[in-house]
Amino acid sequence: MITIREADSRDIDALQAIGCATYREHFAAIWTTDGMQQFLDQDFSPANLEASVAARDRHLWLLALDPQHQPIGFAKLNWARPTPGSGRLGAKLQKIYLLKSQAGQGHGRRLLEHVLQRASAAGESCLWLDVLKSNSGARRFYESAGLRQIGEVPFSTDVEQIGMWVMACDLPLKEHSAQG
Repeated sequence: MITIREADSRDIDALQAIGCATYREHFAAIWTTDGMQQFLDQDFSPANLEASVAARDRHLWLLALDPQHQPIGFAKLNWARPTPGSGRLGAKLQKIYLLKSQAGQGHGRRLLEHVLQRASAAGESCLWLDVLKSNSGARRFYESAGLRQIGEVPFSTDVEQIGMWVMACDLPLKEHSAQG
């Protein structure tokens, strides 16, 4: 069983380590070695992570931990972001990665369900993300969770133009207690 908890400033080193490890595992083939390192140095720099984790009104970082409390994955949500193509505001799932060794155990589903619950509880009307057009497995995973393709956006690395599918789902309205 995994534990999912909100990351805070004490988790910067863990976020950097798990972020770099999972991104390398999943995306090394679409970057040169130097390009990958430049991306990781920017995206997972301690300064950028600290600023992002501290901006709780704009971002939510979640850590997925194994039973020994070791990070096995993470997710990053950005609040109230315009959906490409429609401009509708919703929570953008910018990152959700697990170590490849953790695949097939239901951890990704559990982390995504947690993300959906947190976005709904925050009052967001939809959740959206972009997924590499070449990543058919991830696309099927998101479709099985109720997201649907609503558009596409460009994406390129230092090696190739790939493109991304934009996927989204509506979220249940946050329930309010009855006033009486």
